[in-house]
Amino acid sequence: MTTLITMDHRCILTGVLSALTILCVAGLTSGCRANRPNPSSAPTTRPVEILKKPAIDLTRGGAGFPLDLSTPPGDIAALVEAMTRAYAQRLEPNPSIRITTHGDQLNALQSLEIDLTGSTVRGDYTPKSDPKSNAKPDAKPDAKLDAKGDAKSEANASALAPFIRTKRLRYSAEPLRYQTYNASMVLEAQDAELSLSPTQNGKLLLSLSDCSQGSARLTIGRRDLQAGLAAGARLRRSLALAIEGVELSLQSESEKSLHVALLVRSRVLLFPATFRLTGRADVDADFNVHFTHLSADGRDPSGAVIAGIIQTSLDKLNNKAAPLLRLPGDKIRVSELRITLDDSLSIDMRFKGSK
Repeated sequence: MTTLITMDHRCILTGVLSALTILCVAGLTSGCRANRPNPSSAPTTRPVEILKKPAIDLTRGGAGFPLDLSTPPGDIAALVEAMTRAYAQRLEPNPSIRITTHGDQLNALQSLEIDLTGSTVRGDYTPKSDPKSNAKPDAKPDAKLDAKGDAKSEANASALAPFIRTKRLRYSAEPLRYQTYNASMVLEAQDAELSLSPTQNGKLLLSLSDCSQGSARLTIGRRDLQAGLAAGARLRRSLALAIEGVELSLQSESEKSLHVALLVRSRVLLFPATFRLTGRADVDADFNVHFTHLSADGRDPSGAVIAGIIQTSLDKLNNKAAPLLRLPGDKIRVSELRITLDDSLSIDMRFKGSK
């Protein structure tokens, strides 16, 4: 799926808050099992292996606000201008970009609000398509920048230095339009700290690294979700495999569980290949995501071959767990999660920082 929450909305759709759907789909599309379990069965309570890698890893920029700068902005006006340019590069012409601030100093703002509602993401945009900068970054990609733009030593790289402090941070896109679907997201944080880090293309990224508390909500209609999955699958097609269509089915037995069934129609060269992927994700009290009942079965000979090829990868994830979310700086922790399923899939998340 071209997925969820940069708030580069595509990264947030690729794995922040379309969280569990993407978690399931990410696992499902990587492998299969030959058997077909009962999807309504609850996960077992026996101890499971918890993987170190989180299900949604936003420490590499997925939860960041882009800047079209290779050096830190000197004042609020420069910040707003650089962020506006960066978003404009990702959106169709004449985007609706509203960035407002209250306060006189970057390290003591009353509020920072970013609103992309009604904008449309460029059809050819992916994070890798950001324009390259001719200027070299002031620090290596794995270094961190303090408020003056100085590179910190790798020994202190784990502690992100705040560049912006604001009593209220709000990001909204209600909705943000893609070529074939819409998705809405709102993120808010109180007493927020945002840190600067360089990216591989030489530009800077602001990341939410700490706060007192906050919330995020992603909403996407079932039809939009299915359209997004189909579009993402087509983007990832190979020369041999072409995705022709997908049919998505979602069920939720509780506020922290999601069952996914995905019927994929494709072609391998000239041969039809249809297969069905199913799986379940449950979030426990410690906000680890448990993956169970991951399976695939082919509906025709070519589909069965595809299911067999991806079996090994999926078995590495089945009946295991992973931390739900990791943000830059590792100070923010999920405190509440609620999944609501009707005509739309809504994922509501609350989180707390170190303050």
